[in-house]
Amino acid sequence: VQKSVNEKQWADVIAALPALEALPGLTPDDLKVLATWRLQATQATGDTDGFTAAIENYLSKGYAQPEQIGPMHQQLAAYYNGKQDRAKTVTHYRQFIDATPDAEPEELQTLGKLYLQNSNYTEAAQWLGKAIDVTKSRGARPEEVWYQLRDRCYVELKDQTGRLDNLEALAGYYPNKEYYSRIIAVYQAETKDDRTVMLNAYRVAVADPKGGLATVGGYLGYADTALVAGSPGEAARGLERGMKEGIVPSAGSNQASLQEARAAIELDRKSLPGESTAAAKNPKGEVAVKVGLGYYSTGDYEKAVEMIRLGITKGGVSRLDDANLLLGAALTDLGRRDEAKAAFEAVAGAVGANAYMVRIAGLWLSLLGRQESTPAGG
Repeated sequence: VQKSVNEKQWADVIAALPALEALPGLTPDDLKVLATWRLQATQATGDTDGFTAAIENYLSKGYAQPEQIGPMHQQLAAYYNGKQDRAKTVTHYRQFIDATPDAEPEELQTLGKLYLQNSNYTEAAQWLGKAIDVTKSRGARPEEVWYQLRDRCYVELKDQTGRLDNLEALAGYYPNKEYYSRIIAVYQAETKDDRTVMLNAYRVAVADPKGGLATVGGYLGYADTALVAGSPGEAARGLERGMKEGIVPSAGSNQASLQEARAAIELDRKSLPGESTAAAKNPKGEVAVKVGLGYYSTGDYEKAVEMIRLGITKGGVSRLDDANLLLGAALTDLGRRDEAKAAFEAVAGAVGANAYMVRIAGLWLSLLGRQESTPAGG
């Protein structure tokens, strides 16, 4: 049989193997040689089923060298994938990954997808996350679909915290209306529609040129929240963007709401100088921050920055997280990115900072980071 192996007469080898394997007194080394011949012969003759069985036998008997284990499990995973045996596919692919410490991100995400196909959402989320982390560690941008698939996992797991972390990272790399709208929907549910959180969430979504909101309800929600908060300018800007994008119908009650917001802006423009003077004399910083919101609403961002900073300096501001987010938004509109970044970073350190407000600051910082990485004219 050794002669047939040397001459690559594989059919003869396969025919002879059963009798050889039945011989008494075979040593472990003898058995390994026979198993190796079966591997070679079945592979050379294109006997896929036989080759697969030979690999499984070779692995189970412990004949494979460490460097052979990973590739062999990878071959088995490919075989069972072709047979549409999902359970065995994921089992062998996992063993391939376990034996491959330097697995590529594409290989890690493949394991995540296989777990997802088997409805093992915990493992799927974990391995998709590893693909993302390895890619980021190399200074590259993870694939958008990896985040999308992980979002599906978190939805199935009802893990809102994990889902938010994933969505916020997704919006940071691939900003669009849909991702921002999903984030806002989670904020709304988790905070029971906290108006302060929602105003800030809508604000960052609409401030992002690549962001926005995906539905009419989103833009109308922003307009309503802004009007109640005393920021009709934001209501108007939100409605105008929604109409420009063809998401918000520009007729009927929507047009009436827009005109109402514009009228309120004009009234604010007339009253703000007097309110500003009064706020400067008031010992409570809360008053100055409120006037700063008025200036932000009217689009006078320089004056908004002045009044918000005055209020923070005076003290007595009940929501420093909110004040710093507003300050950062105004500075962003002025193109003063370093100052805006400092304001957003201050949110996390504010006394009593709301966890969702800190998350919103993170969205702003992601937006600033993308703007900084965009070449001039790009």
